[in-house]
Amino acid sequence: HSKYGFKFIASVIELAGEGTLKKEYERLKKQLEKEGLFAVERKKFIPDFPRKIGLITSESGAVIHDFLNNLGKYGYNIKFMNSRVEGQAAVQDLIFAVDYFRKKENIDVLVIIRGGGSLESLQAFNNEALVRRISDCNFPVICGIGHDKDVPLASLVADKAVSTPTAVTNILDESWDK
Repeated sequence: HSKYGFKFIASVIELAGEGTLKKEYERLKKQLEKEGLFAVERKKFIPDFPRKIGLITSESGAVIHDFLNNLGKYGYNIKFMNSRVEGQAAVQDLIFAVDYFRKKENIDVLVIIRGGGSLESLQAFNNEALVRRISDCNFPVICGIGHDKDVPLASLVADKAVSTPTAVTNILDESWDK
């Protein structure tokens, strides 16, 4: 009690939005896990000597430059789809880009990259429709999405997931380097 005659009793305190996002993330993660979408057995191998690479990221920002500057000079044929990677509009962009490669392009591997961010800023990569599209690809998918503690669901369903665009280039260059 205070001299002003009111008291404040809290039963739960959570960051606005964050707690709800975290709960939804965990619910969807559990559901997709139960369906076997993250199972090791369904992961496709990244081929040796990949040549035709599909790339999805934003054309603005450091991420695409990191990727291109660190990729070895092995005569890669890169087909690029510009996509927003943050915010509500990013979901539609990402789904459109994945669908484009699924239906129109003959590629050896699909690369989806973006820089790090909070759970909130990575929300587009936790979208159920996007995760299912990635799991339905008939070519391997590598996700290089910077993250701290919560791994985006797109990374969990990908055939290979690393946390930086440079790490993705190391995977693509590995067989060529040898």
